[in-house]
Amino acid sequence: MFPAEHQLHTGVYSLIIVAKVYAPGYNSQNLRTITVDVPNVFELVKTSSEGIDSDIYIDTSTLLDKLPEGQTYIPDVEDIYVRQGWVSNDNGDVINLNRTDDSTIQVNLDSITGWYEGD
Repeated sequence: MFPAEHQLHTGVYSLIIVAKVYAPGYNSQNLRTITVDVPNVFELVKTSSEGIDSDIYIDTSTLLDKLPEGQTYIPDVEDIYVRQGWVSNDNGDVINLNRTDDSTIQVNLDSITGWYEGD
């Protein structure tokens, strides 16, 4: 976000992206913080006539995954997630979730009330 009230000074601006991503086994919270500094992304000018209205492209091919000196990241578990889901009405309302480890989880919806079915 770069709201208008923060756009006080003309000049060239950089972009810093800070992302927390899920990384099983990385630390006790399974969260990894990644910071990317992209210099000279755009420039604020005094008048509209000085500006150039064009798209901004950020080249991510030069970004490397670097860890602090002496650290390695080897996940102790493989990430498991749902790759497909479907609703089955054969045995009542059931949601079937097919996971990447080839198991299927069934979620029984019989006890849930207040469903709304729209047009």
